[in-house]
Amino acid sequence: MKHNRFKKIVACFLIAIHIFSTLAICSNAENIVFPYYNGEITSKAAIVMDLNSSIILYDHNSDVRLYPASLAKIMTAIIVLENANGTYDDMVNFSYNAITQDIDRTSTTVGATAGDQLSVKDCLYSLLLASANDVANALAEHVAGSVKDFVLLMNERAETLGCKDTHFVNPSGLHDDDQYTTASDMAKILKYAMSYPIYMQIASSVSYRHAPIRRFKDPENSNNQVLNTSSIVIPGSVYYYSGITSAKTGHTKLAGYNIAASARKHDMNLICVLLGANNDKTRYSEIKSLFDFYFDNYQSLKIKDVDTRFNDNLSNISIDDVDLVETLNITCDDESHVTIPNGINLSNITSKISYQVEDAYNKYAIGTIHYYLDDTFIGQCSIEGKNLDAPEAIFTSNLDLTSQQNDDSADANSNTQNDSNTTNNSLIYRNNSGNLIISGTLISLITIIIIFALIIAFCMFLYVKVLTNSNIPIQKLFFRLRRRFRR
Repeated sequence: MKHNRFKKIVACFLIAIHIFSTLAICSNAENIVFPYYNGEITSKAAIVMDLNSSIILYDHNSDVRLYPASLAKIMTAIIVLENANGTYDDMVNFSYNAITQDIDRTSTTVGATAGDQLSVKDCLYSLLLASANDVANALAEHVAGSVKDFVLLMNERAETLGCKDTHFVNPSGLHDDDQYTTASDMAKILKYAMSYPIYMQIASSVSYRHAPIRRFKDPENSNNQVLNTSSIVIPGSVYYYSGITSAKTGHTKLAGYNIAASARKHDMNLICVLLGANNDKTRYSEIKSLFDFYFDNYQSLKIKDVDTRFNDNLSNISIDDVDLVETLNITCDDESHVTIPNGINLSNITSKISYQVEDAYNKYAIGTIHYYLDDTFIGQCSIEGKNLDAPEAIFTSNLDLTSQQNDDSADANSNTQNDSNTTNNSLIYRNNSGNLIISGTLISLITIIIIFALIIAFCMFLYVKVLTNSNIPIQKLFFRLRRRFRR
């Protein structure tokens, strides 16, 4: 009876330890949830990207090849802007080939005739607002001498932007079986286009009046005014979206209804691309729903505000054993962001340092920091090193970085903002979401106690088992041991 009672006590003790350890682990878990839009999307493909961090928030068939339709004109605009050198007053001549190649009666045009001329600026507005196909051809000839050579530039640029499933055949986007893109590639193209302020200015305009052409010689003729075909940017439209910063639509019978747009709310910039919607209403309603969901559930933060290590110079870098504390300023590029769900405690963000430069356009970059939240990649920044005494860059080949290691614990724990009632030294605290968090220190202590208790319980169990199976009375064994120790 006594033995059975003891076994029950040990069993209860073990069960209690198991329950406590489970509760401790569950209490420690932040249960970080990355909200994901689960509403119905009937478009063939869609993607949502944070412009500043390039983090993909939503992906629906984004790597499936589809027809771009007039979204191809975004790349056309990019090539023109790259070759304009900031001058948009140069005159573009409309050749007979420009107004006829791949253009039929149903094709959208500005109505130019051979010999007409418009400025590059006039053409860019007509290209992006009215989606004029004759303008696309004229710009191509103006920049490259021929449409064929211009298309080569389009494909070369797509490749350098990391587009792996995009191929252009013409600058207008008019249908060709061999002309295709993906939602993912188009998001990359739009992101690059948005680096040009004039693109953002044009793609967010409601209307524009270009210089008169021969068919409409009166400058006030309404035919010389182009209207934005993207209803999402037009206030008063049923499809208007507050916060929209740019939009380009496209449509052909085989492509369906496409849109590539950007919007800004709460200091967050999102890019959204939809391909192959069934109709105009679906195109706009789905992109607005995606924008709303991710603006409501996520935030984009500057890494400099998250990781305050960069408020101070890093002191453990040297060149040829010469301390560079006074001459080298180590910082993070100004525009890098992380994208995280709302209500997340910044102390949960961790980082890893890599001394491989991943920003080919930053001549000052000497490494990259990758940021993670619950093992999910949320953004990165290039570490910059600038000589304070001279403007030239510090090259990584001259840097002795052996004293630094990949920093798994370079969390924003010791560097970031916390609630006024939350400190990183607390054993138990609440995060921004109100969840109770047990610190790693306390969990380690609890784990040690649990392991020690289990060992004791196991030893007691074996001890009792041995005594139960022996013929030696417990009382006699106890007295024998006592006498032996006294000797």
